[in-house]
Amino acid sequence: MTKKHENNWDNRYDKEQYHYGEEPNYFVKRELPALPKGRGLFLAEGEGRNIVFAAGLGHDVVAVDNSVVGKKKALGLAKQTGVEIEYRIEDLITGKWDSEKWDFVVLCFAHLPPQLMQEVHARVAGCLNPGGRVLLVSFAESQFGRDSGGPPSLDWLHDVGVLREEFVGVKWEKLEECEVELEESVGHIGAAMVIEGVGGI
Repeated sequence: MTKKHENNWDNRYDKEQYHYGEEPNYFVKRELPALPKGRGLFLAEGEGRNIVFAAGLGHDVVAVDNSVVGKKKALGLAKQTGVEIEYRIEDLITGKWDSEKWDFVVLCFAHLPPQLMQEVHARVAGCLNPGGRVLLVSFAESQFGRDSGGPPSLDWLHDVGVLREEFVGVKWEKLEECEVELEESVGHIGAAMVIEGVGGI
């Protein structure tokens, strides 16, 4: 079957239904309200479910993703919800998102090849304001082989010890692996092994 877009994420998102739903990720919904209002960065934000939630809490928020379709749907969701967001079409590797400072950065199921992921994580740690925070939820290596979500390559999945080393300067209040039940539209469904992280500098 011929793909409509060169970007695989555009192909995934190019339907009326939101692939991961319109509601924020469970971890973001649980942790974000505890942060003081500030300027937040959402990397690999996709269709906008988390950034729209953050805007509704009163944060000044920016999304970075390379999906044009994702941006269109995120802006539509923001309009429907009555909030304002900024959405930048940038690649996580070549983008200049870390040329600015942020009060918090949210990484929700952001997975890349390990060397690239290490670079992104280091850049996240380096672009935080004093007192800045990181919220991270990702799929653990123990998720490999499950059909509830996540990349199919083991080396794209995450390990707590490796994450702790990659975010240089971040002190983690919580960084642990756990099993959760995901109900995120058609994208993530069922029991999944994830890593949840809350940290700051």
